[in-house]
Amino acid sequence: MTDRRVQILITADDFGWTDGHNQAIERAATFGTLNRASLLCNGGAFDAAIGIARRCAPLGLAVGVHLTLCEGTPVGPAAPLGELVRADGSFHDGLGPLVRCYAARRLPVAAIHAEWRCQLERARAAGLPLGHLDGHKHVHLLPPLLPVAVALAREYGVPYVRTPTAALDGGLLRRAPAALVLTGLGQRARRLVRAAGLATCDHFVGFAQSGALTSEHLLTAIAAARPGITEIMTHPAVRTPAIKALGHSYEWARRYQFEGELAALCDPRVRAALRQAAG
Repeated sequence: MTDRRVQILITADDFGWTDGHNQAIERAATFGTLNRASLLCNGGAFDAAIGIARRCAPLGLAVGVHLTLCEGTPVGPAAPLGELVRADGSFHDGLGPLVRCYAARRLPVAAIHAEWRCQLERARAAGLPLGHLDGHKHVHLLPPLLPVAVALAREYGVPYVRTPTAALDGGLLRRAPAALVLTGLGQRARRLVRAAGLATCDHFVGFAQSGALTSEHLLTAIAAARPGITEIMTHPAVRTPAIKALGHSYEWARRYQFEGELAALCDPRVRAALRQAAG
């Protein structure tokens, strides 16, 4: 945690959600640029993701858990989650109900703790060593939920918890309010995560570019990496029928350039830059 070398972690989120996410993650890991993937334990392609994780482990792909409270269905019992699930027991799409519960001080923290434990248990039961925790849509940063994530990381021996922030640059103008909230929560989380004896990033890249991370973005981030840990968040996917179906359900998925992010990860210039940065 005091190592001040330049360390670059490139993480793909949503591993196990669909076959399109899985295929992209395997390609990028095989190409040699992707070194981490965050496993969505309620994803429809979870079982296939486990096989990919095992095949790619010798290539240096580490797997963590992408804690979630939206989209899909809970891994554990739905009823205790109350307003966070629909009448059919599935999570809501997006964070609206969660944020409203938080604002009204009605978050079912104990039930969330139990659900996240179920998500971790599902990953651990697959025999995977877990290298990190983060949150789908950064949900773990909510002040009542961060202690839950930290406690679970310590209990399960997970050494790293993501603490995202957003650099204030031109790319953030359209998302400035969300960026300010994320940065405030991320900076607070960084202090608490480190105080708990866990590792986290010193610098974070990917919020402003989420869903549109190009080769140029990656090359700029790699060249600008400062001493400490820089985590770069990506969302690559192959455009399979399952990925196309996400666009019918989620507005954000219609905007995401999934294949463009995969192309960036498979750019030889990016691979060469990472090797140069590693010395």
